[in-house]
Amino acid sequence: MLLTVVLSVPMSNQAAALVMLPVGLSAAASLGVNPRTFAMGIALAASCSFITPLEPSCLLVYGPGRYRFSDFLRLGGPLTVLMLVVFLVLVPWAWPMEVHGPSLRAG
Repeated sequence: MLLTVVLSVPMSNQAAALVMLPVGLSAAASLGVNPRTFAMGIALAASCSFITPLEPSCLLVYGPGRYRFSDFLRLGGPLTVLMLVVFLVLVPWAWPMEVHGPSLRAG
């Protein structure tokens, strides 16, 4: 999810999600876990780009609010970190990563 957040800073959220989704689904398949967990994590992480005013939602307030680019860095940085931590906790809880494949239990 961290790489998705980093990619969503210089490019659009949709582009970051489209770049990372095949990587996440491939990782889930190779680990034998639920791919929905990875897909939802990527989708949510792509939507938390508050560090720059390059996204349409941030641009809506950038001009009328007379914000500076540094305002987004100062306030958006901690907000992005907070949202990433929340997503890291809630995504596996809401979409469990149950293992698909042979059981690892002995006996």
